[in-house]
Amino acid sequence: MKKGFTEIFYKNIHYITVILISLIYIGGSMIMISKTGRTVAEIVGTGLLSMVVGFLINGLFRQIGIRRGDEDEKMQATTNLHAQTVEKVLPHIDKLDGFCQRENQRTRKRLRSGILLEAGMDYKSYFDEDGHQISTNTTLYSKEEIKSAGFFGGISLRRKNRQRKKALDRATTLKLKELTPATLTSWGGKNENPFDFGKSKTKYARGQNATDIILRLVMAVVFGYFGVSLVSEINVASIIWNTLQIIMYLCGGVIQMYSAYVWVTDTYRGTIVRKIDLLEAFLHSI
Repeated sequence: MKKGFTEIFYKNIHYITVILISLIYIGGSMIMISKTGRTVAEIVGTGLLSMVVGFLINGLFRQIGIRRGDEDEKMQATTNLHAQTVEKVLPHIDKLDGFCQRENQRTRKRLRSGILLEAGMDYKSYFDEDGHQISTNTTLYSKEEIKSAGFFGGISLRRKNRQRKKALDRATTLKLKELTPATLTSWGGKNENPFDFGKSKTKYARGQNATDIILRLVMAVVFGYFGVSLVSEINVASIIWNTLQIIMYLCGGVIQMYSAYVWVTDTYRGTIVRKIDLLEAFLHSI
């Protein structure tokens, strides 16, 4: 029943968020927005406290999303498969470094070839099989050819020459995060670079909570500088207004939770699958 509810919740999370936002709008029709008449200090204190509440709610929802992602059946199956694959590799671990170096060289060649190909350039004309640069001559058209092409034709040829020089510079200075045995047998996650497996779940949560230091400072200001006193009578409008703020924070928290869940089950899981594929390729190459 619990899994069924969780599955239904995540499948309908967008609808839930829409409902919450709609409740905010409907609730807004019950009150009139006007100046509070508070002093600057009171406004600052109220605003800072509201911000603290928002940060805390978002942070809690984000952690829930990460935990739900960890509990996802596909995620658990993937992590178990990675562990099993690492076990198969351990008896041949001394050969894994050589495999990583070959993959680094092959991938660097592929990326450089793609860069040069966009400018109509051949990889073999500029790099040898080991990836060392053998030529810096990128001039496609000579000065005489450019001059004889006329004004507009010359502009086009100069642009092509600049593209070639830029492409060679990009290929030469290409930075590739090196694939190592450690990255294949540990955790991480990123797809921008073929061998940059990016953040662990801990780093992801830490990055998402980068405002924690600011939050603590805000809390220190709120609870250190400001005091409180009971209001003389209950103000229904204020209760409604604060309730609307909480609903807005809940909307943001739900989005944070869903984003964290998707990151774990999609992005993070995808990098583990990529590692499994590389380890399987290594086992087949032995």
